[in-house]
Order: sequence, then C-alpha cells, then structure tokens
Amino acid sequence: MNFCRAQKPKTPDERQVFQYACWLLARRNYSRAELLQKFQKKYIPDESIFEKVFAKLTKLKLQSDELFAESFAHSHAHWGARRTSLELKRRGIDEELIATFLPTELSEIENAREVLARKLRGEKIPPEYSAKQKLAAFLARRGFSIDTIREVIGF
Repeated sequence: MNFCRAQKPKTPDERQVFQYACWLLARRNYSRAELLQKFQKKYIPDESIFEKVFAKLTKLKLQSDELFAESFAHSHAHWGARRTSLELKRRGIDEELIATFLPTELSEIENAREVLARKLRGEKIPPEYSAKQKLAAFLARRGFSIDTIREVIGF
C-alpha cells in the first residue's frame, strides 16, 4: 500500500496557474513570494508562466505586496514592530515596504498598553518585580522593543 499522497508536480498551464492563484487569494492575501512558493510546490517551475500570472494578478489588482503588507500590519497591530517586521520579511516583503507600514514609536507604546490592559483585564500593573518580569516577557514575545516595555511597565 502506498500511503503517500504527495502528487508529482504538474506541467504548468497559464490558465491553471491563474485559477490556482485566484483560488488561493479568495481565502486570504498572499505575498508574491508566498504565491511563488505555492506555485513551485504544485507545478514544475516555469518562470515565464509564473511572471505572466503575476502580471495579470497585478493588473487586475488581485495581488499586491503593498496591500498584503498593509493588511498584515493592520491585522497584527497587537504585535510589536519587531515581530511584525520579522514576519513580513519571512513572507518575502522588501525592507522599504515594511518600513512604511510599521507603527511609529508612539503608536507602538499605545499598542503595548492596549495589549497589557487586555492581559491584566483592567487591573493595575502589580508592584512586585517578578510580576513585572512576567509581563515584560509577555510583551517581548509579542515583539515589543525593550524601550517600549520599560515605558509601559515602568521599570
């Protein structure tokens, strides 16, 4: 018995690749690099067909790294700038584009305060050092900078 369900990559056809891209984009936004990775898993790599599909997607405004980065940064506002930046880089977004959608220092402090308020459920920050350390670690895992954490927690 063969339990492996992995299919061999197919020879790409522009129409099939475009339909696959539309099917993927109907579920969520993808960066260009993520889509390319999906295409390469499913089809035998053919850069000319992939480029034609990307051109068509861009022309129809179905895929844009700028829109992806903006929506990603907005939907992950509860993360700090560092974590958001790392995730966008991992998804193939350019550094310049990332910088335009990262929160400013003041908005990052406000985001950290909101995240901390949700975590504490309306209670004040405990005065004990160990409790502050736990809260600082929580915010650090969310990607907030040490300066932001010090400002919010009051170390």
